[in-house]
Order: sequence, then C-alpha cells, then structure tokens
Amino acid sequence: MRELRIAGTAAVLAFGLYLLAVHRGSIEHSLSRLGSAQPGWIVIAVAAELVSLACYAAVVRVLLQLGAAPVPFRALFSLTVIGIAMINSVPGGQAISTIYWYEQLRRYAVQRSVAAFALLVTSMVGIVTLVLLAACGLALGGHGFGAQARLPVLAVAAAILIAAALGRRQFVPGAFWVVRRLGGDAPPEQPVAANQLVSLLVLGFLNWVFDAAVLFAALQAMGQTIPVRGVVVAYTLGQLVSAIPILPGGGGTIEATMSAGLVVAGGTAAAVIAAVLLYRIVSAWGLVPLGWALWRIMPSAHPARLDPAVRPT
Repeated sequence: MRELRIAGTAAVLAFGLYLLAVHRGSIEHSLSRLGSAQPGWIVIAVAAELVSLACYAAVVRVLLQLGAAPVPFRALFSLTVIGIAMINSVPGGQAISTIYWYEQLRRYAVQRSVAAFALLVTSMVGIVTLVLLAACGLALGGHGFGAQARLPVLAVAAAILIAAALGRRQFVPGAFWVVRRLGGDAPPEQPVAANQLVSLLVLGFLNWVFDAAVLFAALQAMGQTIPVRGVVVAYTLGQLVSAIPILPGGGGTIEATMSAGLVVAGGTAAAVIAAVLLYRIVSAWGLVPLGWALWRIMPSAHPARLDPAVRPT
C-alpha cells in the first residue's frame, strides 16, 4: 500500500512538473508578480488562515474533553502553530510534531491514553473531512476538471457519514481501549454524543474550508477567477500528496500539484504559480518563524497547570 501511495504521488508530481515545464517562461515571472498582489485579498487570506488554525485547535479540544482533560485553548492554538513550523522546516517534521504535541499534552496532566487518542483521532478527522470537502466540490456538477471522480468520491463521503452515525456509540470506548493497551490508562465509559460527533466533523470540515479559502483569496489577489470545483479539486489533491512525508512541508509536491491542477482548471500559469506561492507563504512558510518563537516560550506556559510528574525542575 505504501509503495502504491508513493507511486501515485510520483505520478501526480511528474504530471505537475511536466505541465509547469511547458510554461517555464511563466514560472520565471511568478515571483515578480507576487509584488502586484492586491493587499486586501492578502488580509483576507491571513484572517482565513487564523480561523483555520483555530478550528484545528478546537478539534483537539473537543477530543480532550471526551477524556475529561481540559487544556487551555491558547495553548492548543500555540501547539497548532508550532506543529506547522516543525512540519515545514524539519525533516521528519510530522513525527517530531506529533511527539512534541504528546509531550506538551502530558505537561498539562493529560493521561497518556487521552493524549494518544486525541492525536490519533485528530488525524482521522482530518482525513475524513478532507474527503467530505472534495465531495462537496465535486458535487457542484459540470463536466470539467475532476468530473470523472465525482461518483466515487461522493460514495466514499456518504459511506463515511453513515459509518460515523452508526458507530459513534462504540467509537470512543473502542479507540480508548486500543490506546489503553499501549498507555495503560483507563478509558472513559461514555459513548460520544451526537452533538460532539457533529462538532468534530464541522470543525474538521471548517479547518479545511478556511485553509482552502486562503487559496481562493490568493488566486483573487493575483487576478485569477477559477471555478470553485477546480480550486477545491486542486486543493484536495495537493493536501493528499502532502501526506507522503518525503521532504519537510511537502518539499515542492504541494506547490507543483496545486499549480498543475489550477492550470488544468483554467488558470494562467504565471498567475496561478504566484497565487500558490502566496498561499504557501500565508498557510505554511510564514508560520515557521512564529511557530519557533512560540516553541521557545511554551515550556514555561501555565506552570500551575503542569503535571507535577513531568514538571521541569
């Protein structure tokens, strides 16, 4: 399975590089075009990214509350930014980010099983809601870019929603049982409530929606108007490709895949590449210095709430 995923990623990346190579002259002008981006749309992009980060932190908070482990939202938001900084600047950043998240949650007296559960299910919620976003984009209709994938993606999305509705009473106890076997903590007995399940799906979905809105705003800043479905398909392809941890932050695979998809969807190569670069600056690279600055102050945050067993001396 891993080999197939890598092969698929390589194929998508090769296709993207081919399309971008055809427009090599446009690429050379992309960086210079960034200076002409409309400031108003850049402000909207930054605001959308902040809301996206808040939604992600809220997903973790809901999951921690299922295990009766409240953690200040400010700390969760900071950890979200720090995690993005690690992913986009350190080889193996995804694993390092996960370990750091776990250690910090333990500092806030979160049980091992609850911390592992929250991190595991956050990833699952991210995958599920990304599929739902792709389904929503493809459901818009038409016969253009991505239309061939409409029925399979819609079927998967429907199956996810049905499985979530039918299995919510067994999901949390079962997931906690699994992590208990690793961590040794006792899981809670109550099932996940319907409103909690809805909250997780809505917050996870909004996390992707507002991050995709950054891409929409970046395209508008560069004067590009592309059908919503084309943008959503290109965005979800880029996010799926980024799941292969080859280089920090995707190592150019996200940029190539999104740019190629947007060009196929009707965008102008130079403006599209500039827009994707602007999107990555706002949603990833621009957060790296902020994340590492927060990393320096996180160890001393809220010392009264820290678990005495792990409090530094």
